[in-house]
Amino acid sequence: MRNEERINLWRARRQAGGGEPTLSSAERRKGVIAAAVDPLVRRASLSADELLEKLLAVMQAAPNANRAERRELYDALAIELDSAAEARALPREIVELHGRQLRIAVRLLESDLREGKDIFAPGYRPDGLEEAIQRLKQSHHRQQRRAKDEATRIARRQAALAGEAFPVAVQPEEEFDLAEIRYRLTALSARRPGQPVRTSGLRVFAAVFRYLFRLLRAESRIALLWVFLGPAVLLSMISLLYILNGSHYILGMDVPTFSMLGATTWIMFRNIIFRTSTALHSQRALLNLQPVGSLTIGLAQGSLYFLTYVAVFMVLIFGGHSVGAFSLPADWLGFVGWLTAVGVAGMSIGVLFGAAAIVWPYFLRFAPMIERGLEMFSGVFFVSEQLPEEYRPYMLWSPFAHALQLMRSAYFTGYDSHDASPQYFLLCLGILVVAALLAHRAVRSHSQPM
Repeated sequence: MRNEERINLWRARRQAGGGEPTLSSAERRKGVIAAAVDPLVRRASLSADELLEKLLAVMQAAPNANRAERRELYDALAIELDSAAEARALPREIVELHGRQLRIAVRLLESDLREGKDIFAPGYRPDGLEEAIQRLKQSHHRQQRRAKDEATRIARRQAALAGEAFPVAVQPEEEFDLAEIRYRLTALSARRPGQPVRTSGLRVFAAVFRYLFRLLRAESRIALLWVFLGPAVLLSMISLLYILNGSHYILGMDVPTFSMLGATTWIMFRNIIFRTSTALHSQRALLNLQPVGSLTIGLAQGSLYFLTYVAVFMVLIFGGHSVGAFSLPADWLGFVGWLTAVGVAGMSIGVLFGAAAIVWPYFLRFAPMIERGLEMFSGVFFVSEQLPEEYRPYMLWSPFAHALQLMRSAYFTGYDSHDASPQYFLLCLGILVVAALLAHRAVRSHSQPM
């Protein structure tokens, strides 16, 4: 709308007023505003229809008001709304919500007035008012939920530090499940009267292990299929690298079996680390069960993935040998022993990473970079004897390079590593285990159930 049209519209409103004062008396305005405000402050949030109806009722007290006079009317309405809310002792966030809703409605109403729309026409409704009011309501609900979650987290932490039980309100939809659990517990107690339930560490570990196994089994078939495809992809890449160079044997080891050992062992090691560290957070709901601790959850998850990849090894070794792709181990006991040592190292690093993530949750974002750095120096793609003498110490600082070379020495009859030191690896493994236990002990009081 051009300025000339606005001026003509203003003159028309002035002429329609007949020379009478534009605004009604202060007493009349106050009565109209109070009548509009009183029903509004009874609610925690307002609908778009209610807010528009009351705002138009206030505007009808001065239908020919100019922009400055309307601003005074809006200010008086906002002051009255705040005063009424404070008189009713409404929470501060509710008062702020009402103010934001009123400002949104006023802005849209003024926009329509500038465009020359008749705001008093039947069925009038500003465009976008409903959406703006809903966004404010949703934002307010999110703030309330975050505040409630934060208060619950603080209360749970204080209860845990004080060694007290933290009561949790049961949701209505969970009442039936709770009644069923109570019935079954009563039946179990009746069968074994006077005998306390044993909660030894081994039994608790076995129960958590069975629960996590069922979760793994319930995953998608693609996720389970990738347990076998992941090592196959990596060993294919390693084998292709050597075959393209015309190498079919590496220091007495055939390339396919050499690649299979490095790829599968490292993928097992990597999955144990990541699954153990994340289980300390993702399975915190189990901490509500008194005998279960975060260390039990992490070790059960790590053991589950270790046994899963032991099964993968068996399938690859025997399946590959049956088609002539892989050779069989020369020393089964030595091969399984070093494989188990790598699994224990993976669990220890997983507990260390999980403990660090309890103190600093963003640490797990850097864990993949640490793992990739270790992979380059851990004998996955080559052994130290393939390198020149002056470069071998750069690879042999990693204890996992010693473990993989010792495992290959036990697997192949034609390879005996002279660089790998079992004493160095076992010493580093002991340090890792002790460090993991100390780190977990230092942060276990901060690990709270969900």
